[in-house]
Amino acid sequence: MTATADYVSIDDLVNKGEEKYRYLIENTNDMIYIINEEGVVLYISPQIKRYGIDPEEMVNNYFENYIHPGDREKEVADFKKGMREKKAFTTTFRLLDSEGNVHWIENYPYFQSDKDGNSPGIIGVIRDVTRHKIAEDELKKYRNRLEEFVELRTSELEKANDQLKKEILERKRAEETLKQKEKHISRLFDVAPIGMGVTCDRKILDSNEEASHILGYLKEEILGKDTRMFYPSDECYRIVGEEMEAVIREKRTRTTQTRFRHKDGRIINISMKLALLDKEDPSRGIIYTLQDITEKKNYEKEIKEKEAKIRSVFLATPIGIGVVWDRAFRDVNDNMCELVGYSREEIVGVNSKFLYPDEEEYYRVGNILKGLVEDKEPIQAQGKWIRKDGKKIDVAFTFALIDPKNPPSGITFTVEDITEKLLDDEKICNLTQFQQTVIENADIWLNVLNKDAEVVIWNNAAEKISGYAREEIIGSTKIWDLLYPVEEYRNEVFAEAKAILEQGKRVAGLETTITRKDGEERIISWNSRNLVNENRDVIGSIAIGNDITQRKEAEKVQKTYFHFLQELLDAIPLPVFYKNKDGMYLGCNKAFEDFIGIKREELVGRTVFELAPEDLAQQYYEKDNELFENGEIQVYESWTESITDGSRRRVVFNKSLFTYLNGEKAGLVGAIFDVTEIKETEEMLRKYAKQLENSNEFKGIFTDILSHDLLNHATVIDGYTHLLLIEEDDENKLQKLDRIDNTNQKLIEIIECVAAFAKLESTDEIDFEPVDITNILNDCRSHFEYQAAQKEMEIVLETKGRYDALVNPMIEEVFANLISNAVKYGPENENIKIDVKDQDEYWKVTVTDSGKGIADEDKDLIFDRFKRASGNCKIKGSGLGLAIVRRIVELHGGEVGVEDNPDGTGSIFWVTLKKA
Repeated sequence: MTATADYVSIDDLVNKGEEKYRYLIENTNDMIYIINEEGVVLYISPQIKRYGIDPEEMVNNYFENYIHPGDREKEVADFKKGMREKKAFTTTFRLLDSEGNVHWIENYPYFQSDKDGNSPGIIGVIRDVTRHKIAEDELKKYRNRLEEFVELRTSELEKANDQLKKEILERKRAEETLKQKEKHISRLFDVAPIGMGVTCDRKILDSNEEASHILGYLKEEILGKDTRMFYPSDECYRIVGEEMEAVIREKRTRTTQTRFRHKDGRIINISMKLALLDKEDPSRGIIYTLQDITEKKNYEKEIKEKEAKIRSVFLATPIGIGVVWDRAFRDVNDNMCELVGYSREEIVGVNSKFLYPDEEEYYRVGNILKGLVEDKEPIQAQGKWIRKDGKKIDVAFTFALIDPKNPPSGITFTVEDITEKLLDDEKICNLTQFQQTVIENADIWLNVLNKDAEVVIWNNAAEKISGYAREEIIGSTKIWDLLYPVEEYRNEVFAEAKAILEQGKRVAGLETTITRKDGEERIISWNSRNLVNENRDVIGSIAIGNDITQRKEAEKVQKTYFHFLQELLDAIPLPVFYKNKDGMYLGCNKAFEDFIGIKREELVGRTVFELAPEDLAQQYYEKDNELFENGEIQVYESWTESITDGSRRRVVFNKSLFTYLNGEKAGLVGAIFDVTEIKETEEMLRKYAKQLENSNEFKGIFTDILSHDLLNHATVIDGYTHLLLIEEDDENKLQKLDRIDNTNQKLIEIIECVAAFAKLESTDEIDFEPVDITNILNDCRSHFEYQAAQKEMEIVLETKGRYDALVNPMIEEVFANLISNAVKYGPENENIKIDVKDQDEYWKVTVTDSGKGIADEDKDLIFDRFKRASGNCKIKGSGLGLAIVRRIVELHGGEVGVEDNPDGTGSIFWVTLKKA
């Protein structure tokens, strides 16, 4: 059944511009439709596609064509009835999709009419209720079965009632058991040896004590907190988040490793296991377990490092090493490959039989390995192998089980080519003939050792000096115990012998004390080196010894005498040194070390040209030559320069020669007198005497020039400047005259301040009288009220009562200067506070401003003459004002200072005056 109608778009359904309605219509799960009065579809929502029906094909077709034939007649009748009665009825019908499947649909129509009551059709919503319908059908079926079941069970009700009571009782017991289990589970959760908790939306819902312990927080510190606080980086947080999403998506347990930040800041490694708390309801959250695996990680790292070290040792050991099992090679190092001439690839995995010259030798070594497996103790053996080039070699083995508790883990071995060693031992024995001819006739101790430090040659001189016959010594190492009975000393000497054999060390003049067979101790000086064969391989060592016992005793006496002389020199407080005739220093005393800045050990063997600057060194050299030519005692004045800091000192040298026993000149000895302080004192006294002669006269002249001549000229300039300012009308000239006036006023101020300061410097006697300083402060304040008013300031005097102090009238200059500075440097609209505080025997007068303040590094400088704070460079002034303040206060026996204003910006200037 088809029909035609004008297509009505969705734009007809919504007001212009209301796109939000279009979005709701096209994106809701329900479907919107419009049907005209003939039942033709004018619009249907795009959601109809889910049934395989094209909405564009459905438009202009009758809606009844898509209704199940069993419901079509009723729906058409309801539609016509609604059109007649001008109202719509909610209905339920079946809809056929494109594949013929049935879907139950609930229809919610709305009848539309225009202002004349005519109906253009119906607009409605249809909703898929298939699931609900199926559920209702199932429910009906279930209800029917239930009724049948109830009817069937009614006859057994009495029996079932008793059984039910039993079941109820069992259920109560089961519920009680379940509650107990829940308590147990809760308790297990709290006391579990691993961290446990529950999180939802990455927030902590619950956590046991162990989890809190691992993280370092109390339980109440983390509940409800986002887990981001535990992660050291966003990357760690993101990775674990992906694992959680996978748990929710796959509904199975996942294990991961991450890093957490402990409360104390440590980064710890964590193993996490994640699972849904309720698989049926993922929204309930995720339960997790935590294990701190930091130590495990560190242990694994150590194991890997140890394995790497063992592997590097395995590869780098200078002898052949390998691993075998069942006589097949599992691994070998490079030296093993070099020993046999095969590559590692040619050896690993191959039975070791190919290296043996015959089966007899192969099975002989095999029997040794069987004993190793049984006894589990390392064993050593010798055998023969054939290299890849066909050369037969003698080898020495050391076999050991890798794991004695698990023999199948394999056997490790070391192998060394001892072919040359066996030949070397034979060659050493062949030296007997040489021993009989040369060695035996030598008058010095001579012995030869093999590689094992065993004596193979022991000449007549060795027998004579040591007292031991060769029959007692040759072929063994016991000579070490005999000559050096003290173990610690023996080990020290034997270490030198081993160094000669193993490291190729050469020894010259090594002195040791031996114990002869008769118990007498002798001192032997040794010269020793190793012996090598034609291949430069070490086969032993040879040592030559000289008995120097008598010489050492003579040296000991000489050292004792020399030590006495050195102590005698060190006791002399003057720097003393001595040189040979070539100008090289032979020594000095402690005073010379301290004076010149160099240790005796660094001085000996050097000349003045290596220690002193060129000008001084040349002078010293010429004076030394003059002494050697003329003799007698030499005294002269010069300079010295310290090696440590380069400072120079004025000194007087006193030198004389010393000679050998035969009278020949051997060198010179000298002493140094430091006269630097004496010379400086003399110069200072001369200058001071000259200054005393001129200072008073010069000060008076300078003060007169300032206060009379210079001030008169400045006053004349001031008068003429004011006349010109009155008479001049030109604005440009007035500005220039104003600058001249300001500069001249500054000059007058400087002259007056310098004159006042000079007067203070020269005052010898000042009279002090008891005066109430409150009155002086009031007078000073009134003098500066006009200047303060110009900057909208107020000068506040916070004193109450009398404050009698011993002062001179000049003290007013102090207060005036401090108040003037406060007004000059203070900001506008800020008050200046003046106060007097009791300070034991003194009154402390303070002037507080709110200016920029004084930097700490300037606080001591600003009271010096012509010094001003670095931050006040734009303020005019001579820099003498505060210097005058300090001088006047010092004449009053008080102190002056400045400190930061504790109530804000600015400074507190203060002076102290003695109470009356």
